[in-house]
Amino acid sequence: MLIGLKRVAIAFGVLLVLLVVLLRLQGWQYLAAYSGAGFANPLPDTSRFAATANQQCNAEPLRVMSFNVMYGSAVIEALAARFRGGSTGVGELPWSVRLPEIRARIASYSPDLLGLQEMGENSAVDAVAPPELYTLVSYHLGGFQYGDSALLFKTARFEQLASGQLWLGNTPELPMSLGFQPLSMVRYANWAWLRDKASGFTFLFVNSHFDNAGANKEPSASLFRERITRLARNIPMVVTGDFNTTADTERYRRFSGIDAKPPLLENAYTLAGSPAVAAALHPDRRIDHILAGGPCGVVAEQWLLDTRPLKNGQMMSDHDALFASLRFFAKPVGK
Repeated sequence: MLIGLKRVAIAFGVLLVLLVVLLRLQGWQYLAAYSGAGFANPLPDTSRFAATANQQCNAEPLRVMSFNVMYGSAVIEALAARFRGGSTGVGELPWSVRLPEIRARIASYSPDLLGLQEMGENSAVDAVAPPELYTLVSYHLGGFQYGDSALLFKTARFEQLASGQLWLGNTPELPMSLGFQPLSMVRYANWAWLRDKASGFTFLFVNSHFDNAGANKEPSASLFRERITRLARNIPMVVTGDFNTTADTERYRRFSGIDAKPPLLENAYTLAGSPAVAAALHPDRRIDHILAGGPCGVVAEQWLLDTRPLKNGQMMSDHDALFASLRFFAKPVGK
């Protein structure tokens, strides 16, 4: 009997060691990549756009929204109900209770482009943004769906040319990265290359959710600048996200490219003429941002933070919905 238990213990120990090695060496990513999900799609070659930028800059305004909805998943709600008495940690109401008002709040803005953070399975995203109106870009591995940086666009208005994910970790081409710091949360930047069906205006839409740990945020900002932000030199770009970074930091300047001359991406708040807001609402005190840039001219005709709670006075999310109306236009020759 003791010998049998000893063998079981040894076998369990070996499996545990293998699991730890698999996770720490990013072996899980290789399994995901070779199981049918594949490697990350390469970001588009934007050099083709540069030569004809002024011919494709004019477009109707883009209504853009970014919203971290806080644990937007029926699966997470079910797990919390089973193992944590319904709580996910910050005292919020369950997702199913908040969902109807979140859906109505988003619908009231009728965004053309919608970047969501902390979403889960596709059905949860569909409950927020109707699939008959929006096309969803998210990550799938067989039946597994991971919408932490779910990206949506109005199907009637845009044609999708390409899409994919850049994983925020040491091997960004491999899916399901556990971050730069071992065994961290899985984070990625989600992107879609879109064309406005009416005008032919072509642009890159990116949504992301940086980790809240500095050990992951810092290299994520550098990777984002190196792989994504730099593309704004050649192609118009709209970026939404919860970057866990306020706009008064070096990390923000790095990932946004605001320090370049001219800036690669600018905050929609600035593009709107920096309207007077309470200090607590200013991007220097906020970690959610809408940014835009590229070879075209761009202005924000509207920028706002929607700080309204649920009708019962409780919080809709631990983040406020962020909205901007962006208008791209052809710059005068020589500008």
